[in-house]
Amino acid sequence: MGLPRVDVVLGLQWGDEGKGKVVDALAVEYPVVARFQGGPNAGHTLYHQGQKVVLHQIPAGIFHPNVLCFIGDGALIDPEVFAQEVKGLEALGLSLRERLALGRGVQLILPIHRWLEEVSPESARIGTTRRGIGPAYADRYARRGLPLAQLDNPNFPQQVKELTAYHARHFSDVPPPEIPEDFWVGIELLRSLPRVDTFSWIRQFDRILAEGSQGTLLDIFAGTYPYVTSSHTTIAGVLAGLSVPPQAIGTVWGVLKAYTTRVGSGPFPTEIHGPLAAWLQEKGGERGATTGRLRRCGWLDLVALRYAIALNGVSVLALTKADVLCGLPEVKVRIGGSDTHPTYKSFSGWLTLNDENFKEFVRFIEQEVRVPVGALSTGPNREDWKRYL
Repeated sequence: MGLPRVDVVLGLQWGDEGKGKVVDALAVEYPVVARFQGGPNAGHTLYHQGQKVVLHQIPAGIFHPNVLCFIGDGALIDPEVFAQEVKGLEALGLSLRERLALGRGVQLILPIHRWLEEVSPESARIGTTRRGIGPAYADRYARRGLPLAQLDNPNFPQQVKELTAYHARHFSDVPPPEIPEDFWVGIELLRSLPRVDTFSWIRQFDRILAEGSQGTLLDIFAGTYPYVTSSHTTIAGVLAGLSVPPQAIGTVWGVLKAYTTRVGSGPFPTEIHGPLAAWLQEKGGERGATTGRLRRCGWLDLVALRYAIALNGVSVLALTKADVLCGLPEVKVRIGGSDTHPTYKSFSGWLTLNDENFKEFVRFIEQEVRVPVGALSTGPNREDWKRYL
């Protein structure tokens, strides 16, 4: 049994960097695109045949007919959201059921998990998406979660009821949710798809593109805790979620915006307020693909970027949304200082991405982080893409 080369696409900020578009652009070079962590709290926005599509759980390689898509053991699946996503993609004419496989270790998000985030004061404080992610991962680590391997268990419906009752009794003053019919419809869809042993299945292929969700600064260990997601969004998540060793890792694509955004609460040293922030939100379409919440906006932070690059062993950068900054008279980049008193370098703005001012901006980033920019996103559509390396 051989060992595949696993190239990786990771976010280097607080998510929303444009990873889905990068995966979509690179996917044609690989037999498999594999999601390694996260759940429907992610939203990868793509434009397919001129139509905006948001993927929450299915890998962004699904638009390429010769690419297999895999959801690895480190991920979560909400059966209701998953069924809706499959239905939406099939309505676009995509044939995906024979190209989609699931790891048997993928854990389920139950209705009770979403309910727990609604009644939990921590969810409001941290600013979660309330998609049941935290409670579902907590059940996994407490060894009471339900993986896809359990779907063939005759007692599975009883297991769902017992886990629901276990959590509901901790909030006796709030009635727990009913388990809707849509949940069981989603379960039947999951039963109809190939469920495989991740360790063995992965090793059938020579090359795999691993797709992450969220970003490095939201990693449960390495991020701005407690204002983080509940999974490993870094290179460590690839190893655990896809059952591969460090030797399997090849090229690591680090995706970053030319500025920075963040959804939810937590520290944000370069955050911008006032009219400029509103301008970036509007021009950049800065609303969460999953929640619809406005994203907080700020300048590019090279202190955080250096950390993310070093942590993940990034080989090459994919720079996105520099076109959003076109027309600004000045663009800033954080180069140092403390989080409370950051220091900046200012650049003259650019009107187009062919301007010398923009090229100077890119050269400065490459010199500072010592990693080349190998690809540039030049607009929202999948064709708006330049590959250099």
